[in-house]
Amino acid sequence: MLIESMLQRCSNGGRARAAVLVVTSAIAVSLPLAAPAQDTTPPIVKTPPVVVTLPPLPELKCGADVKLQVAVALSAMKDAAEGDQLAVENDLYAKYQGCADDVKVIPSANFYLAARECSAAVSYLGSTYFEEMPCCGYDPQKRSFACPVKIKQTFGFGPQPLPGSREYVLHCVAGPGGTFHPVGQDSVHLADAIPGVQPPWQFAVVAGAIWNLPLIYPMSGVERHARSILSWGLRPTSCDYKPIWGNVINYPIRLDQ
Repeated sequence: MLIESMLQRCSNGGRARAAVLVVTSAIAVSLPLAAPAQDTTPPIVKTPPVVVTLPPLPELKCGADVKLQVAVALSAMKDAAEGDQLAVENDLYAKYQGCADDVKVIPSANFYLAARECSAAVSYLGSTYFEEMPCCGYDPQKRSFACPVKIKQTFGFGPQPLPGSREYVLHCVAGPGGTFHPVGQDSVHLADAIPGVQPPWQFAVVAGAIWNLPLIYPMSGVERHARSILSWGLRPTSCDYKPIWGNVINYPIRLDQ
């Protein structure tokens, strides 16, 4: 009897364990499957290369080859009488004055801004691809004008070091009636750049006032209106001169003691 009772309990316990196993298995089946482990490594994003587009070079009507022809012609006359030099310059002006049309393909917004920051108004703009002059000033005590000339290219100024060429600046001052009269002129010599150096460069033309001196006297603090004309190669011949290569600016000066 004892053995039968023990067997009976074992049999009942086995059924209980089997029932527990069945319930546990059912619960396990009903639970959602665990999500697979996520890859925490960020994806590699390929950045496209930066493409820098440079503005196209202007298609000049008169490039360095034309300026070289002018520089050579002027150099051939350097020892001639002044009247003969001026005659040749007048002929060159007539021959090449159409080169001033290059202003139409040269961006000029920055130049106008630079002139405005110098209290200057641009009254005429020729070709400024090679050089430009947005500023000038006047020293009434020394009776001299000073103008920085920005050289923008390595070429177009004649063989280096000689004969090269000159940047001329003519200065005019208006009288009480508003008419401009010349008061001084000078130039700075330059040539094509040596290899390995890059523009821009700031040259300067300093000119004394030596003509029509009553326009800059007396030094009583009064205001006058000045005009300065930059012209490469060819000397300006009047206060209404329109340079082929260069520009004209008007600006106020004051005749302080």
